[in-house]
Order: sequence, then C-alpha cells, then structure tokens
Amino acid sequence: MTSDGLVTASYAADERLLAELREQWPPRPSPLRAGTPDGYVAPDLAERPPAVAIGLASHRFAVALVADGDGWLPIPLAGSGGRWWRAAPGDGLSAFVAGVPMASERPLGVDQTNTSVVVGERAIVKWFRRIGPGPSRAAMLIAHLDASGFTAIPRPLGSIAWRTADGTELVVAQGDAWLPSARDGWEWAVERIERGEPDAALTGRQLGRLVAALHATLATETPVIPQPLATAPSRDAIRWKATALATLAEAMALTDGADGRILEAAEPALRSALDRLPTATDRGVRIQPVHGDLHVGQVLEWPGGLAVIDFDGNPALGPEANPIRQPIERDVAQLISSLDHVGRIVEHRRGNGPDPAVAEWIVVSRDAFLAAYGPVDPDLLEAFEAEGELRELVYAGRFLPRWRYAPLATLRARFGG
Repeated sequence: MTSDGLVTASYAADERLLAELREQWPPRPSPLRAGTPDGYVAPDLAERPPAVAIGLASHRFAVALVADGDGWLPIPLAGSGGRWWRAAPGDGLSAFVAGVPMASERPLGVDQTNTSVVVGERAIVKWFRRIGPGPSRAAMLIAHLDASGFTAIPRPLGSIAWRTADGTELVVAQGDAWLPSARDGWEWAVERIERGEPDAALTGRQLGRLVAALHATLATETPVIPQPLATAPSRDAIRWKATALATLAEAMALTDGADGRILEAAEPALRSALDRLPTATDRGVRIQPVHGDLHVGQVLEWPGGLAVIDFDGNPALGPEANPIRQPIERDVAQLISSLDHVGRIVEHRRGNGPDPAVAEWIVVSRDAFLAAYGPVDPDLLEAFEAEGELRELVYAGRFLPRWRYAPLATLRARFGG
C-alpha cells in the first residue's frame, strides 16, 4: 500500500509486455464470450495501439493503456500461453483484484459510466473507462472517507493502479464490499411514494442526516486530503456563472414546442436565480470535498441501512468542472432536485397528470431534508438547483427525450412557467 492509502497494489509499466501486446493488437474477444465483441470495454482498438502495459498475477492478467487525449483508456486483458484477449466476467481478473481468485464473476448488468463486476456475491469491482491525467477522484474520496471512519459507503477492499514514471498512482480498478439486496433510490424512494409512505418526511430526514454526515466527514483532515477546506478562487466563481448561463442557453435551444414555451415562461425566474452566483471572491465561498453527482440513484438501501456510492463526479462534465472541492450546495441542490424527480416519475407512471398527494410529498420531503441537513447558502442553493434542472433538460435534449417531463415539471413547480 502506498503511504497516502490510495491503492493496495500498484504496478510500473512493463516494456516487454507492451511489445508482446502490440504484436497481437487488437486483442481478440474472450473465449468465454463467443459471439460477442466486447468484455469489460468496447472501444474500437484496431487503429489505437497501447502506449503502456502493466502485468498482473504473473502475467495471467494485464491492463493495456490506450492514449486518449490527456488521459488513457484502460483495456483489461486475460491471457494464457503468451496469447491475450479482452477480459470478460468469468476470466478471473476481477476476482484477482478482489483478493478471492477462485470466486465467481458476473457483470452488474446496469448501464454505468464505468464497468462493474460482482465477485462471489461478496465484492464489486469497478473498472474505470478512462483514467488520468491526475489521480482518480473516486479513489481519493473513498480512501479519504475510509481513513475518517465513515461507514455509510460500501467497505473498500482495495484497488490496482498504474504507477507512472513520476510516481503518480492512477487507479484502474476499485474493489468494494458487495451490499446484498441493495437497491438504489430510483427504486426504493419511488416505491415509498407508490405504496403511500405514511411519514412523508421520513425519506427527507434520512437523506438529510446522511448527506450532512457525509459532508462533515469529507471536511475532516486525513493523510489522503490533509487540507480539505478552502475558499473558491475568483476564476472558479467566474466559471460557475458563465457555465450556468451557457447551460440555460443550450437548454432553451434544445427544448422546443410546448415544452419550449414552458421553459421560456420560466426564463426570467431562472436568470434571477443564476444571477445569485458570485462573480468574484468579494463574497468568499467555502469549498470542500463533495460527492459531485449526488442524487437518490447514488444512495443504496440495503439491510444495513443507506450507503452512498459512485464518487466519480458528474459524467456529463469534464475533469475541470468536476474538482474534488466544490460548494456543498451543489450536492444539496442535486439531491433535493432528485427527490422532486422521484415524485415526477410516480406521476408519470400513473398517467393522470399532477397529483396533489405527490406534490405534498415532494414539498414535505424537501423541507425535511433541509431541516435535517442544516444551514446552507440560500443563494447558491437556488442557483445550483436552477442550473441542475437546466442540465437535465440538456441531457434529455441530447440523449433521452422521454426524460424531459421530469425536469420540466420540477422547473414549473420551483420557477414558474
């Protein structure tokens, strides 16, 4: 383990292995997945030879690293007798990472930014689709939380990393304890409304306490992040405002028809909310490590309680917009917006239009969350709520038009239209 606790095993580049892989490139599919083109990853590798290779477990397994801008795409490999193929669940690579080499493997089976494999129904190994140029955000935050004794995350079991020439550890795969019978909030929170949760404030209180504890722990000094607290530099405040206004413009360009008219009606209130963002550090804004993509889908409910997962940051944003330190209000805004979305999902499933009981659940759960969480900056919170819903509209316009109903309903309730 390295002194900062970020990884449990790190490997230097292996030039001999790299030459061997290049001779066989691109790697063939795993023999365990006959008739399917991919294992852990599915980029087109024919014209993209590896730049780095690391060998694992006496070269039964390896990871090739393909250059991708200022970072790398990790390509997990398995091999035998000097021949290599793309690893697939069942080859044993994730079981090796989890430290249980004889255990079974199966893909998690849900759409993710990264690829996860369940090992022996006791561990889950996440393979990052892209790493670098700096250390993994997720690995650093998980190590930081673990060092602070925070238990409302799946217990970290270790990771593997490429140790670069300058000593930087770039985590390729992260192993955590598997939480049996776990369901994310898009299931358990929706189900609570559908079955008529008797205490409408329960969900908000539970999540408010959880996020307050998470943020308090993230703000604690550890050897991993020895100085967690800071004040946002002027360039960050300027970027927040510019990014938010650009998101508004893009959302309006992508939202047409009757939906576009709803957004146009809400535009004055949205601009007013975004104007509350500071444009310089004349109003010092405290920043600290935050989750970065905190919605109910990142909160698992299991027999042991609630657990927070996926600290990679917002997958729709680049590394510059996903710094480890941000205002806590970003996490809070996204979480309470997702509570609103939970209610919109229930209304949409029922198909009867706005439901007063669901609307009451949204308001009560939001208020309960904020009361349980504690003080926040109201200007930042409202601005980040507005920006978050606009980002949801951009996502719907680009990739998932059928999702547009949820952020539009939330915008109407919060900002008119």
